[in-house]
Amino acid sequence: MVEKLQTILSKIQEEKGQVTFFGALKMDELLDKWTILLSAPWSTEATKKDDFEYIRNLLRSTLNSEEISNVARLGILSKEINLIQLLLKYQSGTEITSDTKLNGNTIHQGYIIVSNPSL
Repeated sequence: MVEKLQTILSKIQEEKGQVTFFGALKMDELLDKWTILLSAPWSTEATKKDDFEYIRNLLRSTLNSEEISNVARLGILSKEINLIQLLLKYQSGTEITSDTKLNGNTIHQGYIIVSNPSL
């Protein structure tokens, strides 16, 4: 699924612009479900609904039905959110493989597709 998320990221960057953070995390009580998180300078409160639909449609068109059923949440968060700030400390390409506590959340597994704190 990571390769497909990288494909989605490429399409997002081509069509919308640079991304600050993009990753897939198994968090908290959702041991077997992914949370997809995105933070980007082009996503604002005014455009968040449209951005959510855009990302959701990309996920639906790229992932197969089994992969889609394993995604529990999609979040588009501001860079200023503490969880994103903590995730930006990881480098792009990092895999989180053990329970890691961040901002009151437990990340059981995760893939940091892109982490670009300078954006």
